[in-house]
Amino acid sequence: MSSPRRVLKGSTVAVVRRCSERRFFLRPSSRLNRVVRFLLGCYARKYGIKLHAFVFMGNHFHLILTDTKRKLPKFMEQLDAMLTRVINKHLGRQGRLWESKPYTSWIFETREELLQHLVYLVANPVEAWVVRTPDRWPGVISLPSHVKTSLKVTPPPRGLFGRGREGSALPSESLLEVHVPPFFAKGGAERYRRLFQSALDAYLADLHARKGRYSGRQSAKTLDPFSAPKGARTGPSFGLIPALTNATKEKRLELKLWRHAVRDAFHRWRNNKNTVFPQGTWQVVVRHKARVVPD
Repeated sequence: MSSPRRVLKGSTVAVVRRCSERRFFLRPSSRLNRVVRFLLGCYARKYGIKLHAFVFMGNHFHLILTDTKRKLPKFMEQLDAMLTRVINKHLGRQGRLWESKPYTSWIFETREELLQHLVYLVANPVEAWVVRTPDRWPGVISLPSHVKTSLKVTPPPRGLFGRGREGSALPSESLLEVHVPPFFAKGGAERYRRLFQSALDAYLADLHARKGRYSGRQSAKTLDPFSAPKGARTGPSFGLIPALTNATKEKRLELKLWRHAVRDAFHRWRNNKNTVFPQGTWQVVVRHKARVVPD
């Protein structure tokens, strides 16, 4: 069986998706920004995804979201496919847009871990030496001030989406909303915004203490989309937040053990269809109606 993906209803999740060969296919532009915002709003509503933060860099994107209906794989499948269609058409190319391995995701278990990653996500363009403050990033990004706000987005020219059923089924407008994460719901939106902004300001102060020059927002908009950064990098990087790096190592071990349990259940299930899979098993449950420990 393929590598199992853990999907839990109501979980708050970080997602990272990278372009094939790390090329800058997501280079910011007014048209691409409009497409991304429109599709995020459409598919978040369709699949019960509550978005908390997002940033689309030149060759990858980050999302933090809550999966209220246990539909994250479907959400990502649709988003990946439609962005591939639009960007390939825009760039006059064919073929795979994303790296061959599936998107990376992990589930948050504490509010401290979540806050650290929220800060890291928003500071991505600054840590990459592009702009000095996140609000200067010319691509799609959510800021603390966007929490509990919504943006109506009208679609770009329909021709970009192609003539398929998926393109024709898109609505005439979408609503892109940024929600307070469940971990912080009790304190209210304003308190969460202040906490988020304060943590971000402290992190940015550390980044600004580095020596170096920012390339500027114009450089991000004029990148060759078929180029790639020099030097190899594999997997997500967490910059100056060691707590996130350590947490990710722990989560990788936890995920490895969970996948081992799923594979063991799968081998038993082939001979006994009453086998119960571990909590969070998704694909075999959706495709074959296998039994699973409830969320």
